[in-house]
Amino acid sequence: MKMELATRQRITRNVILSLFIYVLPIALMFATFVITGQRPWEKKQHHTTQQTKSINNKNADGNGSND
Repeated sequence: MKMELATRQRITRNVILSLFIYVLPIALMFATFVITGQRPWEKKQHHTTQQTKSINNKNADGNGSND
């Protein structure tokens, strides 16, 4: 089955447009990383914070009862 030339061109144009729309946010994200110098994939050290006392009246067993 042969397609008309106009139909084939329209499908090709739509595929290219869809790929452009799909790739654009990814390209912009990496461009932002290059411009700002951020590297979020590198492991950062997390600061440990002291655990504060819970404000609820639950017991320390963690079972949710108020005993």
